[in-house]
Amino acid sequence: MTTGEKIAALRKEQGMSQEALGEKLGLSRQAVSKWEADQAVPTMDNLMELSKLFGVPVDTLLRPDAELMPKAEDSDESWPGAENQPVRNGNRKWKIAAIAAAGLLCVSVVCSAVSLWRVLAMQQQIDTLRMQSGPSTIYYPDNTSAENSDLADWSENVTVDPQNADNLLVTVSAVPKEMLDGETAKFVVRSGDQSWECDAENKNGYSGKISVPLVDTFSVYLTLTSTDGEIRNIMVASEYDLKQRFSLEVRAWWENGSFSFNGKTTSASGNVATHIYCGDDSVTPVSGRILLYQNGKQIKEKKIENIETGVSGDVYYYTQVDWRDLEGGFDQYQLKAEITDNYGRVYSSEFFQ
Repeated sequence: MTTGEKIAALRKEQGMSQEALGEKLGLSRQAVSKWEADQAVPTMDNLMELSKLFGVPVDTLLRPDAELMPKAEDSDESWPGAENQPVRNGNRKWKIAAIAAAGLLCVSVVCSAVSLWRVLAMQQQIDTLRMQSGPSTIYYPDNTSAENSDLADWSENVTVDPQNADNLLVTVSAVPKEMLDGETAKFVVRSGDQSWECDAENKNGYSGKISVPLVDTFSVYLTLTSTDGEIRNIMVASEYDLKQRFSLEVRAWWENGSFSFNGKTTSASGNVATHIYCGDDSVTPVSGRILLYQNGKQIKEKKIENIETGVSGDVYYYTQVDWRDLEGGFDQYQLKAEITDNYGRVYSSEFFQ
């Protein structure tokens, strides 16, 4: 298991959401999500906190070959049979105590050295993982190096479908170690109890493209059927956090200012903050506006200026609005932000007052 998979498994085992875990660590939900997607690696401080929280050693979180096991608790029990050992005289007792103290000192020195070595080794491992991962690296199961793998080579890529922006386009190729004469092949994408498939084209290996709805997770399989009807299913890759990666999250609020009522009319004046989270730099905002509603009907709008394209992560914009002499009380009015991405999809924040 990867570090991200272990964090996700331990979090779910304790019944925590990504947001709840982030709060315990003083981090955002997005930070936890990136860890679990192996798009980022926790710092040593965060790993130590995770170790305490979940009760597992830090190196277990880092090492792919380490199974998730609880931390060993320090034992308060005496040495087995110690209570049955006779003490012949006081001198012997003090000699034993001195030898034990010297032994404990040696053990302490050795343990300290080992602990320091392990911390340095773990820090080096973290630095290596950071260099390998980068901000947009996605983890795929490497079937070519897995034991008993049936694939000699494979590749897989996911993008927003240019023909249908509500779907994802999965482009996949795979070369089985054994290709049989006359066998037929297809690629199948599975998400829960849903599946989508396409016939695979054979050109020194199999390739295909499948358009699938924007689900959150899926796995891609190569299904091979021999001439005598024998079926082989080979997993090619798995994807997760797709909705976050291929759509935008939008929130908006008053940075300063508010609605006000003078007894006759309402004013909406101040600076509106709009927060956009872009999970992948292939999906970016291109335009936006602040909308004013009265009793559920849009009556005014203000363009969000200087929206930057080709960005990823957290982006903030601030828009000055000044709408005055609005009829009725301020409880009739609400604001929200509306953002359009580079595929023409529209996202809205929740209403706020």
